[in-house]
Amino acid sequence: MKNRYLNALLSSSLSIVPMIAIVLILHFTNLAKITTHDSSNIILLLIGMVVLILGLALFQIGASSSLSKVGEYMGSSLSKQKNIFIVILFSFALGLLITCAEPSILIVSKQVTIISGNEFLNAFVLVGGIAIGVGIFVVIGVMRIIKHQSLKFWYAMFYCLTFMLIGIIALDDSRRKLLPFIFDAGGVTTGSATVPFILALGAGVAAVRGGKNATDDSFGLVGMASIGPIISTALLILFQASIPEYSVTPVSDMNIAMRFLDALIPSQSGTGSLIEVLIALLPIIVIFFTYNYLYLKLPKHSLMKLLIGFLFTYVGLSLFLCATSAAMSPIGSIVGNNLASQNDNVIIIVCFAIGLVTILCEPAVHVLTKQIQEISDGRIKKIVLLISLSLGVGFAIALAAIKAIFKINILYIVIPGYAISMLLTFICPNIFVAMAFDSGGTASGPMATSFVLPLIIGLTISRHGTESVYEYGFGVVALIALMPILAIQILGVFQTIETNRALKIMRAYVYSDEDAQIIHFN
Repeated sequence: MKNRYLNALLSSSLSIVPMIAIVLILHFTNLAKITTHDSSNIILLLIGMVVLILGLALFQIGASSSLSKVGEYMGSSLSKQKNIFIVILFSFALGLLITCAEPSILIVSKQVTIISGNEFLNAFVLVGGIAIGVGIFVVIGVMRIIKHQSLKFWYAMFYCLTFMLIGIIALDDSRRKLLPFIFDAGGVTTGSATVPFILALGAGVAAVRGGKNATDDSFGLVGMASIGPIISTALLILFQASIPEYSVTPVSDMNIAMRFLDALIPSQSGTGSLIEVLIALLPIIVIFFTYNYLYLKLPKHSLMKLLIGFLFTYVGLSLFLCATSAAMSPIGSIVGNNLASQNDNVIIIVCFAIGLVTILCEPAVHVLTKQIQEISDGRIKKIVLLISLSLGVGFAIALAAIKAIFKINILYIVIPGYAISMLLTFICPNIFVAMAFDSGGTASGPMATSFVLPLIIGLTISRHGTESVYEYGFGVVALIALMPILAIQILGVFQTIETNRALKIMRAYVYSDEDAQIIHFN
């Protein structure tokens, strides 16, 4: 047990320290100073680092014995249900309720205000619309696995529908400015609370259903769940929303202790991470215990292990989100504002470097890579996946900086990107297609929304003013979700080529020209 805690601390330290190191390098090289006269922001950053490391370590320990276990139990049980209504009801309820308070969504919903005529379309309506989209597509994803349907076909069909809606919105001069936020909605949905559960749910259903494609079907549900919010947000904006002016929230001048306390507990500035994470986890616990009472009937010691795991998850995620809100978001804005004064090429290189380490800081990524390595029996190494994801996210944030600097429409990036991805699905092995879309949803978690998004928004405001924020500041989360999809699919293509080459060499070694000759004995 002691080694488990030490390994979790070491793993989370290796994830967080590189990001903090980059921010400090930017400060001390004068590329993007985070403080001027005193060292308060440096102290804030270092305290934030310690809290992030502790929070991520506790989350990793807790998620493996709570969220993942609940997903496995319910996934395997739901796939045995003969009553299809029960499958649909619980799949929808779980997808909806866990999304309603997904921390990443709460972070982003605070960054955008949408007004519909005289009616204020508040965060509750926005998050509710996104949650309904997730619930529906979790049901579709679970039913696809149970019914042995092709994942590639469903991805192609729903992405075609998505871009039809996007095309309609793009024709409207006022609404088209919100296109980047529509794509962001899909990326922020699958965050630190949602991913471990949905991954395990898909794996549980696939394991019980069995068949020759059971391993491939273990993945893909996160990617499917990411499509729903894009469609539901597009419909929400298409039928109700118009766009107001973007307003900049002033940076708080509280002392360091008060910043963390304000981010942790309810206050005038928000509900606090303790309440937000409680709201995120409580629906899962209630739904699971209801289902357990009706169908599973697990022994008490198993339920106690789950509750202890949820306690670790709760404390860890609360600390992690507290640190992102108190330290990483304000420092991200400062870095973006000050980085804007540098040469364009310098900005792009710095953003690429930030992207390389951002993925390591996302809690859900560690859950995904661990599960991929386990299900593939170690054939797909965690380090290979992390490198592929890291390069993909680095390229994504560099593209986001280019989009912000040169005011490029997001459609010029995402349409070719998803078109290439759809073509690669016909070349790439099924398991890599499923893992790729899951990776895209997983890569855009709390660190992306709380640090990278404020950085790009700060860069946009500094270069072009607040009127450009919706169109060119938002969209970075969507790009972070897109690029890992392409990176993992390309990895799959290369592995296929390598496997075929190895098989060709083996055949040449095993068989020779003499093997084809017939020897006659007189």
